[in-house]
Amino acid sequence: MDILKSYIVGGHRFSVSMPENSVLWNKMDNYSPFLEEGGENIPDSCDSQESVFCLNIDLISGGEEIVSKSKHLAEFDDDTAYISLMSSSENERVFVISLNRELRDRGGVLVAGSDLKTCRLYMGKCNNERHGIFVVNNALMLLYALSTAVKDTILIHSSVAVADGLGYAFLGKSGTGKSTHTRLWLNNIAGTWLLNDDNPVVRVDEKGDAMVYGSPWSGKTPCYRNAGVPLRAIVRLSQAPYNKISRLTGVSAYAALAPSASSMKWEKSMADGLHETISKIVMSVGIFHLECLPDADAARICHNAIK
Repeated sequence: MDILKSYIVGGHRFSVSMPENSVLWNKMDNYSPFLEEGGENIPDSCDSQESVFCLNIDLISGGEEIVSKSKHLAEFDDDTAYISLMSSSENERVFVISLNRELRDRGGVLVAGSDLKTCRLYMGKCNNERHGIFVVNNALMLLYALSTAVKDTILIHSSVAVADGLGYAFLGKSGTGKSTHTRLWLNNIAGTWLLNDDNPVVRVDEKGDAMVYGSPWSGKTPCYRNAGVPLRAIVRLSQAPYNKISRLTGVSAYAALAPSASSMKWEKSMADGLHETISKIVMSVGIFHLECLPDADAARICHNAIK
């Protein structure tokens, strides 16, 4: 029998359905802090009006027929995942998701309708727990980013420290030291704690104020906090033989944030939603560029400049 569990992340509700006896449920502890009250082990029935999306997971079918009849549009292959994007004969979005290109023939097939409300993930070819839970996590993260793109919400690839009840998001290209800089805050700025180390949620409220939330997706660091704080500043990092911080404004501030935001930027409605959200964040939050060494002084200089 299939069961459904509902979760709330950044104020948005989504649901996951799959067989009750699936071992994958036991691998989804990162979602437990976000479980909706009363939303566990309930019969499979998704209210798409209340959820931004519902994902039904099929552990038997591999989705081969859907892929064979779909038109290839693009593919993305980086150090985090391999994703192939297609369009089905029924104009649904089809994604093949795998750990890397070499495993693409054993990836999961995610099918999402135009409204992104009810989605299906075919897992028949993901025949081990490690690859299977990787596909589930990336499918849910992808659906969350897409379904909230027009709801003043973005997922940003960053590490977030909280100091004095305010959130500070550190972002930059892979390898620039986001997690390292956050650890420097934890070790040198009294009372600092980690909210999320990879994919926090930023949401702008009706007043135009930005909040940053923990999420079930925190990269290699197991930090899954169901908490939200006002977002004080966003800092783009770059390595340098010195420590120097400068404030960014206008186009420079927008350009510092935009590359780290997740969405289908080639679809007009989502691109427009992403643009509006980033613009609101830039207007309400301090955006900075920190050129730095991986040392304690970098954390102190940064904190003193942006607190």
